Amino acid sequence: MNLELASRNFTVRKEKYQKGLWHGAKFFNCVNSQKIISKKRICSSNRRISNLNIFSMEMLLLGERTEKRPNSSSSLDRFIPDMPQKVKSRRKMRKLMCISGICVTIFFIIAVSSGDSPNNIPLWSADMRDPKRNEHSFRILLVGDTGGIPILETTRAQTKVKETMTSVANEKDVQMVLNMGDNIYFTGPTDEFDPRFESRFEAVYDSPSLQVKWLTIAGNHDHFGNVTAEIEYTKRSRKWYFPSLYYKESEEFNGTKIDFVMIDTISLCGNTKDIQNAGFIEMLRNESHDPRGPLNVTAAEEQWKWLETNLEESDAQYLIVSGHYPIHSMSSHGPTDCLRQRLDPLLKRFNVNAYFSGHDHSLQHFIFDGNDDHKIHYVVSGAASRADASDKHIKEFSKDNLKFNYPEKSWFSWSPVSQLGFLKGGFIYAEFGHESARLDFFDKKGKQLYAALIPIRQIPKDTAAKSTVSPFIEI
Repeated sequence: MNLELASRNFTVRKEKYQKGLWHGAKFFNCVNSQKIISKKRICSSNRRISNLNIFSMEMLLLGERTEKRPNSSSSLDRFIPDMPQKVKSRRKMRKLMCISGICVTIFFIIAVSSGDSPNNIPLWSADMRDPKRNEHSFRILLVGDTGGIPILETTRAQTKVKETMTSVANEKDVQMVLNMGDNIYFTGPTDEFDPRFESRFEAVYDSPSLQVKWLTIAGNHDHFGNVTAEIEYTKRSRKWYFPSLYYKESEEFNGTKIDFVMIDTISLCGNTKDIQNAGFIEMLRNESHDPRGPLNVTAAEEQWKWLETNLEESDAQYLIVSGHYPIHSMSSHGPTDCLRQRLDPLLKRFNVNAYFSGHDHSLQHFIFDGNDDHKIHYVVSGAASRADASDKHIKEFSKDNLKFNYPEKSWFSWSPVSQLGFLKGGFIYAEFGHESARLDFFDKKGKQLYAALIPIRQIPKDTAAKSTVSPFIEI
């Protein structure tokens, strides 16, 4: 009789247990972990523990044992029936989502974690109270790859760089900006009325201190579209200055002369994709490659001849050549072989002070020997809207030649976060004096990263040596 009654009670209590004990067990575990509970919860827990003890005694009377749940770590798990499959699925999904969230968070933290170099180089300051400051120096900003981004129009880095440019331009009374190409990402303008001229350039660099002449050249992305439209836009803008694919602009202050020779390296060396007047989808479908030679060899040779003539005729204390492709670079794109073969000998022959470029989204400074005791400075400034920490080609250069590069290599040298302009950026301020020019490298926050001096040139007396033969024409 007692056995039948115990069996009946066992069945009833088992049903109640299956319906409600799962929540009781969860609460019991919570009590064990937290050690602090309210009086109401203590009473509820005690009732459940009492039920568990009665249930255990009844099972011992019947000689039945509940099997232990596999892979269990809790002392109560031996009394807990298997969870429904839906509960298991939900738990697995929560774990996967939690792990994914943690991974994304760690990636983002690592991507933004690399800090900037300390600002330990003293600045030269143009005296704003000196009415004769323009007789003592000529002051410019050097930027590159300012082309923004589709949909958002500008990047976060570009906005910060612009704010710092504005501050420096105010402080230094900047007189000109050199713009190294890739002016509209990713496929250049369609015509001179393209609204991206307004959204990517005019509306971005709208500060009063930046309303100066912007000497502009074309980059490879500008040639993906209608590069002639950028030339025509000169007639519609007060600051955009791009009169032709290549040109010379001269400035003088109190007897010291600067010749800025602006060249189109895409016409000289070729583009990185075999497209023109292309749309975004066509650009994505087309394979990227290093420049393979000019599309129009005749036009390229005409530019080479024009360049050689202007370098030979220059009597300026500062002779600066600027093009989009770098001659030397330790970053993603690396050196440009075409320019190493053909342009570099001209720079050495005519004692050019410096070659400015963009293309790689970084700030770099190299020094190489020219003729006799002359040194040539090679400067990359392509971080106005995004920055790339790649050091893909750094092993090609010695420390004697590579003086500075920014950003420094981080755990992730390339990431979508950096390429979309969420992270770093920078530009260069250059002040030309009567004896030397000073270049100050800034990050987007206005921290001075590095400085370099470029002395005035000695005008060569003998320039009879001929430049190298074109590597694109068979003899």
